[in-house]
Parts: sequence; C-alpha cells; structure tokens
Amino acid sequence: MAAGSISEDEFWDSVIYFLTLSDKLDRKWTVKEAKIEEEDSSTLQTDGKLEQIVLTYEFHIVYSQSYNVPVLYFNAHFQNGKLLSLEEIWDMVPAVYKERLTQDRWTFISQQEHPLLGRPFYFLHPCHTADLMRNIPALTDKRQYIIAWLSAVGPVVGLQLPLEYGQHP
Repeated sequence: MAAGSISEDEFWDSVIYFLTLSDKLDRKWTVKEAKIEEEDSSTLQTDGKLEQIVLTYEFHIVYSQSYNVPVLYFNAHFQNGKLLSLEEIWDMVPAVYKERLTQDRWTFISQQEHPLLGRPFYFLHPCHTADLMRNIPALTDKRQYIIAWLSAVGPVVGLQLPLEYGQHP
C-alpha cells in the first residue's frame, strides 16, 4: 500500500478513534452503514451549520477502495432547501486555496453521484490525498488519520475541526 494511504481496516480503526473523541468533545459525528455492495462501502457523517450565511452542510466521509483513502462528500443548502451550485461552492473556497482551485478545478472539488446514496454530492477529489497525508510527519499513529486528514482538507469546504481533536494522544 502506498505511503499516505490506509487500508479499510485502518480506516475503521481511525473512525472508531475519531468517534470516541467526538463522543467526549461535541457529539456531532455518527456512523451510518449502507447495506450496498459497492466499491466504496463505508461512511461517516455529520451535519453542521455556518452561522454567517445560514447554510446547512451535510458531510460524509466514505472510504475509497480505489484510492485507499477517505473521501469527503458534502452538500450545502440554504434555509429554503435550495442546494448551492458547484460555482457557488467554488466561490466559497477560502482565498488561501483559490490558486489550487484555479489550476485543478475539476480534480479538486467536483460533483458526482454519492457512492452509497445514489444522488448528487460534491466531493473533494481523492487523487492527491495520499500525497498530502504522506507529507504529514507527525502522523505516526494511523488511528489519528481521520483527524489529521479532516484538519487538512476540511477548511477547504468550511469544515473546521475543533482544536481539541488534535490535543488527545
């Protein structure tokens, strides 16, 4: 297995570790399993709200057997239920990531059918995840993979993990 990637068993170990912390810290994350024989068969999800614009985000973490890394799927909608367009999602990417978005628009954030739910979701493309995670030197415990990964990729789409997640051994 390539450096920076994880097996599905390691993914689940990391999910259990992450959920244990979530139970202690904020109780915002839950596991939902789908009984579908698909290539990507595991999901971790949360609901969150941005306070300034009153958007509701739904985040799912799905293990990709193709890339051997987690993939962040998400949707965002206004109070009236209208989903944000891909262009609106791209417009909301923080300025620090805009150059990368401009260079790699279609391999950065895109939209496709959710592998478990069968409906359109936005997602952060997993093709660079292993490279990203290989470059995180402090990641010696694979149980902390989800925390490190979410801390690195979540801010791109407005998902901020509380610092307390990274302060637990």
